[in-house]
Amino acid sequence: MKVLFVYHNIGTKNIRHFPYGIGTLSSFLQENGHEVDLLYIQDDITEDELLGYVGTYNPDLIGFSTVTLQWEYTKRSARIIKTKFQVPIICGGAHSTFMTEEVMAEPSINMACVGEGEYALLELLSRLEKGGDLASIPNIWVKNEKGKLFRNEIGPLVGDLDTLPFPDRKIVPYAELLQESKTEPVFITSRGCPYNCRFCSNSAIKKLYRGKGRYERQRSPENVIREIRQLRAEHEFSSMNFYDEAFGFNRKWLTEFLEMYKKEFAYPFACFIRAETMDREKFHLMREAGLTLIYLGVESGNDQIRREVMGRKVSNERIIQACRDAQAEDIQVWTFNIVGVPGETVQSIDDTMELNRIINPHFASVSMYQPFPFTGIYDDCVEQGLIKEHYSTSLYDNSILELPTISRADLDKKFREFQELSLEMRTRHEQNGDKIFLADI
Repeated sequence: MKVLFVYHNIGTKNIRHFPYGIGTLSSFLQENGHEVDLLYIQDDITEDELLGYVGTYNPDLIGFSTVTLQWEYTKRSARIIKTKFQVPIICGGAHSTFMTEEVMAEPSINMACVGEGEYALLELLSRLEKGGDLASIPNIWVKNEKGKLFRNEIGPLVGDLDTLPFPDRKIVPYAELLQESKTEPVFITSRGCPYNCRFCSNSAIKKLYRGKGRYERQRSPENVIREIRQLRAEHEFSSMNFYDEAFGFNRKWLTEFLEMYKKEFAYPFACFIRAETMDREKFHLMREAGLTLIYLGVESGNDQIRREVMGRKVSNERIIQACRDAQAEDIQVWTFNIVGVPGETVQSIDDTMELNRIINPHFASVSMYQPFPFTGIYDDCVEQGLIKEHYSTSLYDNSILELPTISRADLDKKFREFQELSLEMRTRHEQNGDKIFLADI
C-alpha cells in the first residue's frame, strides 16, 4: 500500500525541519512492506500543485499530521483533495488526539488516529489492503459510508522503544535541510514526561493512556548510539540536539549513555533539561561528553504563576542554581518563557524578565501563551470565558485571550520589551567575546 503523509508548517516562524514523528511512522511502515512519501508544505501551495502531487503519487491512504495551530490548513488541503480524489484521509497528531470530535466532524476527513500511530496505521493498511472491517481498530475513529462514527478504544503504548526502527530521514532532502537551515540533527531517546505541567499536553496524554502501559519510556543507550552512528555514516554534521522532554532525568541511563557517547563521538550537543533534576555533578559529566548548551523552561519568574497556574513545582532559587551549575561548567543557557497566561500582570512579566537578568542566559525565548485543548490552563480559560479569538499560527506574536489582569496593549508592550531584553543579553555575550553556540529549534 502507498501512504502519502502531508505536513503543514505555515506561518509558524519555525525553520523547515525534519518531522520526527512522521519519520518514525515512515520507517515503521516501510519495514512492514508499505511505500511512503511526504508532502511538506512550508509555504502555502496552489490547489493545482496540491492536486498534482497527489495525482502523481496516487496514494492508497493520505495521512495528515496536525497540531491545533495548523488545523485550518489541514482542513483546507483535505477539502481540496476531496474535490478530485476519493482516497481515504486520516488525520493524526496532537489535534486529532485531543479534538477528535471536531476532526471527525470535518466531512473531508474519514478517520482520525488518537495517540501513538505505529501499530494502528499498520493494522489500518492491512485491512484496507485485504478489504477488512475498519470499524474496530484500536486508536482509530472512523466514519462509514452512511456517516456513522465508530469511536474505538485506545490500545496499549509501545512498551519497548528499541523495537521501533530509526526514523526515516530520507523522507525529506535531509542534507539540504541541514545546510539550508544551519541546524543540527535531532535525536529523541524517550517518549513521555514524568511531569504534569498545566500548559502542556503530556498530562492529558497520561490520562488518555491510563492503564495502557508505562507512559515514560526510554530507548536503551546502545540503541541511541546505533542511530547516531548510522546518521554519521550518511551525513556530515558538526553538532546535535536531543529533544527529550527532560534529558538526563534518569541518572543511571544518563551515566551509561555518556560513557558510550564520549568513547565514540566528539560532537558538541544541546538538550532540554529540568532544573529540579540537575546538579553540578551531572553537568560536569555531561560537559565532559560534549554538552555545550541547555534549553531550560523558566516559563514564569513569578512563583505563584509558575506553581499555581502553570503547575511547575520548582522555585526561582532552584532554577537559578541549575543555571549557575551549568554556567560554572562552561555550558550555555537558553531559557524558555511564556507570557499571557491567566492571572498574568505587568508585574509578573517584570518578574520573569528580572529572573532572566539574574540568570543571564545567552538567549531567552519568549512566546505568547496559547491555550491548547485538554490542558489544565485551557480548562481554566474556558471556565473563565477568556478565549476571544481564533488560534494564530504562531506562538510568538498574538494572544487569543482577553485577560482581566492585564490589558492587551500592556501585554503586547511587555512582550516586545521581553524580546528586546533577549536581544540585549545575546548582544552583550557576543560583545564579551563569547562564541555563542545556539542550536536552531
